[in-house]
Amino acid sequence: MMKSRSVTAALFTALSLICAALAPASAHDAAAGRQTRSALSVTVRARRVRDTYRAYGEVEPIARSSVTAVEPGVVEHLVLPGEPVKAGQRLAVIAGVEAQSLLAKDRSALHAAAIRLAADRLKQKTHLVTRQQVAMAEADYQAAAGRLKVAQATLTLRAPVSGEVLADDVADGERVVSGQRLLTLQMGRLWLKATYYGKDALVIHPGMTGKFIPVSGMPVAVRVQTVAAARAADGGERVMLAPVLASRKAGQSGALWRSGVWGKVKLAGPVQRMVAVPTQALVLDRGQWWVMVLSKNGERRQAVFPGPVRGWMTLISQGLSPGARVLVQNAYLAFHQNIAQRYTPPD
Repeated sequence: MMKSRSVTAALFTALSLICAALAPASAHDAAAGRQTRSALSVTVRARRVRDTYRAYGEVEPIARSSVTAVEPGVVEHLVLPGEPVKAGQRLAVIAGVEAQSLLAKDRSALHAAAIRLAADRLKQKTHLVTRQQVAMAEADYQAAAGRLKVAQATLTLRAPVSGEVLADDVADGERVVSGQRLLTLQMGRLWLKATYYGKDALVIHPGMTGKFIPVSGMPVAVRVQTVAAARAADGGERVMLAPVLASRKAGQSGALWRSGVWGKVKLAGPVQRMVAVPTQALVLDRGQWWVMVLSKNGERRQAVFPGPVRGWMTLISQGLSPGARVLVQNAYLAFHQNIAQRYTPPD
């Protein structure tokens, strides 16, 4: 009986020593785990960021004017594309058999009216015609002269306003018919047209500023002038921009602000404060983004809504506050810890 009690006491003493040895080790391991987790995490901070909205743009004339032939004939002395013209400057001349026939008819009518007027004036001195008859002859002469001037003006096409020739639709020596377009004029100023799609199209508004970066040359500062009231057929929204006053004074928009020049358009959005986290800390699970937040009570999941990416950092628009400590390394392992308790495999 005494031997049994001594064996029991010995076993109890050994078990106590084992528990005493294991207890400090477990506490040490837990502390080491927390220390490791802290070393693999970072404290997130807020940053001031500005969204940039990018698109392709092309410089175009605000208004165009088409010059057409009023009478049939052959085109001569047609101005070349790219040539600047002033209001009233000759653009082309309609010649040929039809034009010469029209002018000859009007010249003949003017010559006959001039002879009749001269004869009536001589007869008036001898009282063979009345003053009324002379006045009628003068009116016929003025009408014939007016028709000849109209014919000459019709056959000589002139610029309605100052501008620049964008394109020629015919060539010198080509025969044209009445109403056929001869050339296209650029009237007035130029603007930059860009098209934005999706969410970007919802935030573009007049007054926004940015830069136009041509395919070659220095950037030009621009400002949104107008936004189309309706969407285009491809779902985009047309935005019209103009160079800012500083660019015009500095001469930056000279050669770069010509019709047909194209390049990239970058518009600056409003300044926002967002929390920046390392992209490595984000975990995607069933269509939702998460981060693992460390606190005094351990790790917890936090749903977030990522925004734009800046290098190795992702800006969080919602779900995370500045000052939180987020696990960076092994975030997926920590997120899927005890996965068997959350997911049931199919039968």
